[in-house]
Amino acid sequence: MPFVLTVLIVAVAISYLRGGRFRHVADAPLRLTWLLFAGVAVQFGVDLAAGRGWLPDAGLSGWSLLLLSQLLVIGFLVANRQLPGTWLVAGGLLLNAVVIAANQAMPVDPAAIRAIGLEGATVPPGKHTLMTEATRLPWLADIIPVPPLRSIISVGDVVLGAGVVPLTHALMTPDEEQPDVADDRPRGGEQ
Repeated sequence: MPFVLTVLIVAVAISYLRGGRFRHVADAPLRLTWLLFAGVAVQFGVDLAAGRGWLPDAGLSGWSLLLLSQLLVIGFLVANRQLPGTWLVAGGLLLNAVVIAANQAMPVDPAAIRAIGLEGATVPPGKHTLMTEATRLPWLADIIPVPPLRSIISVGDVVLGAGVVPLTHALMTPDEEQPDVADDRPRGGEQ
C-alpha cells in the first residue's frame, strides 16, 4: 500500500505541475464509481481484519475478500476504459488477483523481507503468506523490495503504478476537446 500511495502522490504532483487541478476530478466522466468505493472499502476491511488477526493465514475468507476487492476495482476500471492508464491499472490488479487466486493470499518473498530490513517480521495473516517452494506463480508475488518505503511490491503493483500516472493526470486535467460552458453563451448582443 505505501508504494501505491507514493505513486499516487507523485502522480498528483506531476499533474499539478502540468496544470492539472483537483477541481477537475469532480467533472470527470466516471461511470460506476460505487464499484471503486466498494472495492476500496473491502480492501480496507481486509487490511483491518488481517492486522487484528481476525483472518486466518491463506484462508478462504481472506482470499475471497481480496479477490472481490480486486474484481470490484477492475470492474470500475473497465467501465471507465476510455481514460488513459485504466488498462494498465486494471492489468496490474488482474496480475495481483491471479497470484492471490493461485495461492489463497499474496505470497511475500522472505529474501525481500530481509532486503528491507524486517528479517524478524511476521507476515500478517489473511492477506499475505510467506513464499515457499510450493508457491504458485512466484514471479507475480511480492518479490521486489523497495527499501526507502519499507515495502515489498509485485510486478502487478509496478504495472498498476505505471497506469496511475496517466489516469491521475487525465482526471485532474480538463477535457481539452470540450468547450468551456461559458464559451458557448452569447455575449452582449450576439444571438
